Amino acid sequence: MTQARKRSNIVPISVDPRSRNALKYRGKEHCDLVKSMARQGEFPEQWCASMDVALSTMYNWATRYPDFDVACRVALTALSAYWTNELRKAARGGSCDRKLFLELLRRRFPDTWGEAARNTEAHFVSSVNAARSTALGGKEITEMTADELRQELKILRMRNDPSVSD
Repeated sequence: MTQARKRSNIVPISVDPRSRNALKYRGKEHCDLVKSMARQGEFPEQWCASMDVALSTMYNWATRYPDFDVACRVALTALSAYWTNELRKAARGGSCDRKLFLELLRRRFPDTWGEAARNTEAHFVSSVNAARSTALGGKEITEMTADELRQELKILRMRNDPSVSD
């Protein structure tokens, strides 16, 4: 019985020199490119086409290069803002399909526009409060004594700079 040859079954005989897509990464140039394209309403697939890489490569770069990760996060926010603005224009009487815009927003930006949206003020406030509560052992800052606050500051300073022994 022969196995159908699929892309996943093909094993290269030698290492493909193009497999090192990190060599294609151009730092600031690519960071600026994704942000610029996002501000024009272009999606990540279009960013990748301009950089001549696959989506998976772009995601790997974001994992490998912190500056690119930040650029992609900023770009995705700019992209969401672009399409939100387009929907706002449509809602004010533009000649377009408003339902199509809403569907695009729901599918492309589910954290903001989806059924279980998480990019809301309430989500961020509750996340900050939960983090603050965990960091301070469940106490609010207003409930802490001066000595407890000094101890927390000492811990934070030591965490940021282990050479501090104040």
